[in-house]
Amino acid sequence: MSRPQPLVVLGSRIFAEEVTDLVDDCPEYEVAAFGENWERARCAEPLLGRPVIWIDDLAPLAATHLAVCAIGTTHRVGFIEQAEKLGFRFATIRHPTARVSRTSMLGPGTIVSAGVMVAAHTRIGRHVIVNRGGLIGHHTTVGDCVTISPGANIAGRVIIGDRTYVGMGAIVLDSLTVGRGAVIAAGSVVTRDVPDHVQVMGAPARVTRERVEGR
Repeated sequence: MSRPQPLVVLGSRIFAEEVTDLVDDCPEYEVAAFGENWERARCAEPLLGRPVIWIDDLAPLAATHLAVCAIGTTHRVGFIEQAEKLGFRFATIRHPTARVSRTSMLGPGTIVSAGVMVAAHTRIGRHVIVNRGGLIGHHTTVGDCVTISPGANIAGRVIIGDRTYVGMGAIVLDSLTVGRGAVIAAGSVVTRDVPDHVQVMGAPARVTRERVEGR
């Protein structure tokens, strides 16, 4: 049996601990270290028994380790770009209890948590977080750096643009388009298309803010 691939988790806050717990259930990967790019003092102490390494010092690991970003907000794209410039390639984390159709695709850097269901002929982009219990219907397209929070239910034939945040328990009805950089508030029911860069809230969901950039 081959040895697990060593992994650097980008981020050292609480969600990084959650992602590490998911990875511990995936025999193909092993968390070796955490990366930090915000607060250098966090590198002084280990996290979960692994070192926390400042972004500028991660470069020597790029040739031998994969990476995954454990920042829940859609603004994680900045950290991802820093790691890419260092030469990191990205793992795709799929918890053993998730069910992903064989006809569907997950992009590199994507995290599919426990209890997730991804139906047939669906494409999930790069660096997407599908948190625990999320449901994604058939023939749906999810863009890059999207966050789908716990218990969200995305119906079939939906298009979700890059860097959109879907809140906990939100519902998106079938055949709708959700624009880039949008925010769907927790518990909302989306019954019509959502433009780029707006926040929607309620049941049915209505625009409550404009000029947002994810969350």
